[in-house]
Amino acid sequence: MTNDQIQMLIDRSLRHDAEAFSILVAEYQPLVFRLAFRLLCNEEEAKDMTQETFIKVWLSLYRYHPKFRFSTWLYKITANTCYDRLRVLQHEPNQSKNSITASDADLTSSHTIEEEVANKELKELIIRFTDELTPKQKLVFVLQDIEGLEPQEISAITGLSAAKIKSNLYLARKSIKKKLNEIDPDL
Repeated sequence: MTNDQIQMLIDRSLRHDAEAFSILVAEYQPLVFRLAFRLLCNEEEAKDMTQETFIKVWLSLYRYHPKFRFSTWLYKITANTCYDRLRVLQHEPNQSKNSITASDADLTSSHTIEEEVANKELKELIIRFTDELTPKQKLVFVLQDIEGLEPQEISAITGLSAAKIKSNLYLARKSIKKKLNEIDPDL
């Protein structure tokens, strides 16, 4: 979908055109769900946060400024919604989380069966260890290392300075690497 088409749908949505908004939802729902799932590691939570994100988008669409990419603005709302939820979940005792697999996270794969099996196991470990990071570290790690966003876009989404992003990313990677080394020092 082109930027002009997106802007046209936004303009129509601002005039309370529910059909136009449903087209935006259909276009961006996979992006929002994927980020929510990667941050929350729970399918039901991700579905709830996806729905909550689009409610927030509908209510605050008038705040969107076309000089920014719509996807960046949407990432920001999704990240903030999930970050708030992560902070709540962090304080809940006995929180139940569904385990996720490397295939759920849709990370890159390799060509040979042996490499694929080894990479899948490593990805599952990284995803498990990602779930143990602080909410801020997890958010930055997922946005940069899993979603592949640039630091400037992460800063626009999170409101963190480049130094804070770098610091949180460093701590996240260090934590994951430490836990991987505890399992296998050769990793």
